[in-house]
Amino acid sequence: MTQYRKKPVVITAITFEQLVSHGIKQCQAEGRESNIVNGMPWSFAYGGHPITHEHDDCYIIPTLEGSMMMGRNDMLITGVKGEIYPCKREIFDATYDSVSTAPESTLPPHQQRVVDEHAELRDLLAKLDAFILDNPVFLTLPEAEQGRLKRQSSAMALYADILAERISYLG
Repeated sequence: MTQYRKKPVVITAITFEQLVSHGIKQCQAEGRESNIVNGMPWSFAYGGHPITHEHDDCYIIPTLEGSMMMGRNDMLITGVKGEIYPCKREIFDATYDSVSTAPESTLPPHQQRVVDEHAELRDLLAKLDAFILDNPVFLTLPEAEQGRLKRQSSAMALYADILAERISYLG
C-alpha cells in the first residue's frame, strides 16, 4: 500500500478590518462612494466573490458550503482554489502559523505525520464548527442531523486534543 503525506498549503487570510479597508478602497476606486455608509462598505467584491454588509459587525461571505457570517473577531481565509470562508480567530490561531515564523521541521517522518495530521484535523474542525455556528443552512437541517454534526465536532475536537498531547511529548 502506498502512503501519502498532505502537502503543506500556504493560505492567505485577512482580518475584518482589512476586509473593510479593501471594500472602502474598491468602492472609492470605482466611484461608488455612496456605497460607503458610516465608514462601512455595503457591497463589494473580494477575490471575485460578492461581499454583503449585514450590519456594522458582520458581513455575509459566500462559501462553497453556502453563505456564512464573518464578524469582527474572525479571519477570512482564501483557500488553494480561490475559495473563501470565515474562520473564528481562536480556531485560526490554533490551526495556522505565519509563514515567516513557521518552524522548519526537524522531526522524524513518523512524528511529523502526527503534527501534520493534527494541523489537517484542526482545519477540518474549524470548517465544521464555522458551518455549525455561522451558516444559516445548519438551522434548516433536521434535528437529528444537527445532532450528528455536533457529535462529529465533539469527536474531532477530542481526537485533536489527543494528537496535541502526543505532540507535546515529541522531541
